[in-house]
Amino acid sequence: MAEEGKKFRAAITATASFLPDKVVTNADLERLVDTSDGWIRSRTGISERRFLPEDEPTSTMAIAVAQELLVRRGIDADDIDLIIVATITPDMIFPATACLVQHAIGASRVWAYDLSAACSGFVFAVATGAQFIESGAHRRVMVIGADKMSSILDFEDRATCVLFGDGAGGVLLERGEDGVGMIDFELYADGAAVA
Repeated sequence: MAEEGKKFRAAITATASFLPDKVVTNADLERLVDTSDGWIRSRTGISERRFLPEDEPTSTMAIAVAQELLVRRGIDADDIDLIIVATITPDMIFPATACLVQHAIGASRVWAYDLSAACSGFVFAVATGAQFIESGAHRRVMVIGADKMSSILDFEDRATCVLFGDGAGGVLLERGEDGVGMIDFELYADGAAVA
């Protein structure tokens, strides 16, 4: 419930990340597609990426991040008001990956949803979560970005398959003390490139 007449700033009070164990090097990709370590490094600076096992879904990474955020902040799952998961590789169309996280961490009083905006998704989700804090509607919002890009990559397209890996990261947003917190966001999208 919003507190009348007050404007809060959202502050990041905990961070967490998860990377799968499997390392995929540029040399590994040379065996799959017409590319080379030199070609990849000169264009991207990337030398390796991580892949989740084929039988593990995106939620595996998101849940690990959520659990770590709770530990780092020293709070219980029911202390969270909202969980937002930014992903373009959900486990399934519904329920939302955020709902799977919510259930796995035991956050019984929390609402949860996914936000799908590809590369900008995590930033959009942080801005959205911050707005819930700033409005006074919520005190704590968990924001997680998680993608299993290896499940959707075209390994015949060397222009894109060398760029992406799997992983997750997250933040806990809370009301900042004494004006500490995010000041502003400038967000936009440009769909012209796909037209």
